[in-house]
Amino acid sequence: MKKITILLLAALLFSVSGVQAENMARGQFMKYMAHVNPVPNYVAFIRRNSQELKISDAQMAQVMDWNKQNRSKMHGMVMSVIEGEKKMAQASMDGVSADEIKSMAEAVHKTRMEIIAGKTRCRDRMMEILDDAQWGKLTALVAAK
Repeated sequence: MKKITILLLAALLFSVSGVQAENMARGQFMKYMAHVNPVPNYVAFIRRNSQELKISDAQMAQVMDWNKQNRSKMHGMVMSVIEGEKKMAQASMDGVSADEIKSMAEAVHKTRMEIIAGKTRCRDRMMEILDDAQWGKLTALVAAK
């Protein structure tokens, strides 16, 4: 168990080393999003592929409204996970007790679950906005990525 914990913490350390949120470019943020969350970012796919998906102006307005309402909260949660992982890695190197590191890991896990729940609500909203053909094409694009 101790070896697994050390390996996991080492992997977390290498995955988040050098992170500086205040200087982060959009592309870097998307890498972090993928790291902390396995659920696809449907809004990003819709924005990048709006012509191929034949998204109407009215649909895009709804997508962007959803994005505007939820972007900052999601960003905050993603950064919370990244910072929590950095703190766990440092705590491990500082010899912090296993119980304290476990508590830190549980907090990160809770935030990850909130991100997944939010991304699932996003999926449900995108399914309401898009028609069946658009949704089918979107999921094919996501799967092909």
